[in-house]
Amino acid sequence: PDAFAYQIVNFQHSPDGTLAAVRGPCPYLNTDWGGRLYGVYHSLLDQGTRDILLVRVGTAMYEQSGFAASAWTKLHEGLTNSGNYKYPDQFCDVSGRIVWTNGYDSPLIYDGYIRRNQVAGTDPLLMTLGYDRAPSNPTVFGPQKDSANLNRSTNSSGYSHPGGIGTISSSMTAATPEAADANDAAILLMLSGNWNYSVQYEDCFGNRSKLSAIGSVRVSQEQTRPMYVENITAILNKEDIKDLGVNAVTADDLTRQFWVDNISTGPTGTVARIMYRTPDTLHRDSTPRFLCRIPDNETTSWPDEASDGLLGAPAVDYITVPTFKVMCPWQGGLAVGNTTVNQGVVWLSEPGFPGSFRTDKYIYPDPNGSEVTGLAAFNGKLLAFTERNVYIIEEANGILTSNPLTNGIGCVAPSSIVATGAGVLVWLGSDGFYAFDGSGVKYISDAIEPTIRKLSWHRASRSVAIYNKLTREYLCAVTEAGQSSPNLLLCWDGEGWREQRHNLLYNSICATKDVREYIIGASHVTEGTGQKLVVLDHENRTYASPITTFSYKSRWLKIDGAGLTRFNAATLYVGFLESSSATIVVNCYRNGRWDDVVATGELTLVADDRAAVFSTSILGTAKTASPRLYWKRFDMQLRSVDSFAFELVGTPTDAEYINIAAFAFDGVVAADRGARISRG
Repeated sequence: PDAFAYQIVNFQHSPDGTLAAVRGPCPYLNTDWGGRLYGVYHSLLDQGTRDILLVRVGTAMYEQSGFAASAWTKLHEGLTNSGNYKYPDQFCDVSGRIVWTNGYDSPLIYDGYIRRNQVAGTDPLLMTLGYDRAPSNPTVFGPQKDSANLNRSTNSSGYSHPGGIGTISSSMTAATPEAADANDAAILLMLSGNWNYSVQYEDCFGNRSKLSAIGSVRVSQEQTRPMYVENITAILNKEDIKDLGVNAVTADDLTRQFWVDNISTGPTGTVARIMYRTPDTLHRDSTPRFLCRIPDNETTSWPDEASDGLLGAPAVDYITVPTFKVMCPWQGGLAVGNTTVNQGVVWLSEPGFPGSFRTDKYIYPDPNGSEVTGLAAFNGKLLAFTERNVYIIEEANGILTSNPLTNGIGCVAPSSIVATGAGVLVWLGSDGFYAFDGSGVKYISDAIEPTIRKLSWHRASRSVAIYNKLTREYLCAVTEAGQSSPNLLLCWDGEGWREQRHNLLYNSICATKDVREYIIGASHVTEGTGQKLVVLDHENRTYASPITTFSYKSRWLKIDGAGLTRFNAATLYVGFLESSSATIVVNCYRNGRWDDVVATGELTLVADDRAAVFSTSILGTAKTASPRLYWKRFDMQLRSVDSFAFELVGTPTDAEYINIAAFAFDGVVAADRGARISRG
């Protein structure tokens, strides 16, 4: 019957192919939260061994302590608690971890485990994603030039110890032309040099920070064949300076080591510091290269005697992780957009490291830099949304490019972007819902255009959606005019739309990924009251459902396609399953006028085949059967109509078991076959 429906409220498809009344919602654990519920998310981490349900309440984040437990563990606090937000909290799974953002606070990451020395309920168990600051620059000590004593080597003062660092010249054999003699070939020269050091944090997830500013150290030029003076106070000419001989000092005696001090320690979650050093910048390139990995967050000093030839791979620099409003997983990493600094940019993290963003891995999808309102990975493509367009971001040879998928069609609600089981991506645009099947985008909300026009579009960005695997429906909570938060649930099964009205407001919705397959909503009755987690598709007989009505309203029914033939609609037949004993109100309308009920009455349903209540059933005595189809008749007696429509309305109690299977009506062409033809 939904193919002929104008509006369906609180009904959904049943496995029998009927329209069955929605069950629930009912409380999840019956916890009445004192603060505003901003987000709820479920995931299975560590190959499904960690069942995690997160809920953000006010300034804090909580985790249910096992899905069978009624206790909650505080993971984090100090988050922004403001009802004046634009986009809902966002969660996503990336490389076996959960990433969270609200667009105001630093994004957080969680893998389901408590770190060493952490205390649940006291210490923050959620880590900041990556690093929002770079380490401070290290201090480096090396040799200093000593000119006061001519009998000492040039680099003999300061931190002067033998090592492997220095640039030995093969083109000069003497320090000065005056010193040249027959043995010049044996004279080597260590040239003046400069080296730069940088530090980088590494956290417990492998994410790395931005490189620190540099710390530098220098050495002075020195030769292998030193001279000495017997009486330093009586130097008269060159003959007074004596030669120690060819083998007195070798190149290894000239090269030095350095002492790196004040190595910055990182914030909580840092497990190592990576140290980089350039080769001699006066004679080689200035690229920082891997020197060592300090596997702790405590050591602050490090001796360095590695020659330039032993340095490793060039350092990879990353940005400080920005605060962002939208995100999605992409190729094992994380794509983020709409940062606090720049609302039109999209950054891509390293695969496997959602908190490491290279300095060159970004793009502006929209050439005008329009605000990025959503990101989605679908069908092997990364899609970036603005309010007016959708773009496909691609990478070739390390270069990111953006190509428009649509022109004039965008997205206004990042949490409305959901992929369905039918291989279609659905989202809320500025004028209704759109779907992308991998080849083209189409508008799909024509059938509910009157409802779409009544939405509060300045609150549309708060819309939240999920895919219900059990009913195979896309479900989106939107805000009607006069409401502050999403209150109307619109359900699309790929063909038609239905509504759910629970008399609740929803800030967030999630689907559990375990065998329960619950649809859990973060709800409240009014602003600041009745904050509860509810299960949308289950009932609890000890809890009074907030649903107050179930209704089915047909389209305008005619006996010809154009409605030019008047007819008499005498009798309406509605087929039900024997599952409810509710009393149904029938209202009839005629000739396109919804404001005028021309016939009304009641139908009392039969529940002979209603399923047994197993909690009170007695084995060997109780019986149950599949409900049978039966028909109820309602005499409309509508005379000479162009079209008519009917409405079925049920209210609790027992209306939640209604199953509508079919309908039919008797229509006879009226004697007067005149038709009203509009002018124009």
